[in-house]
Amino acid sequence: MTKVEKLTVAEVATTMKTTPINVMMHIKRGLLAGEEIDGDWFVAADSLANYLSDASRAHKGSVCKAKSHCGGCGG
Repeated sequence: MTKVEKLTVAEVATTMKTTPINVMMHIKRGLLAGEEIDGDWFVAADSLANYLSDASRAHKGSVCKAKSHCGGCGG
């Protein structure tokens, strides 16, 4: 069995140039694979890599529905 590398929500937020709350919304919406361990949330590193490499997601508002750029979604 291979060990899955897990990143903290804060690490993912930094990588995505967004907020931890937005990362949690991505988890809730199923856009990132998240797991709660002892009260803290983690994201599978491969899930983040897949999300970031999905060219079709290139800030087309897949999560953010704002009409203007607020900076929250990282796009």
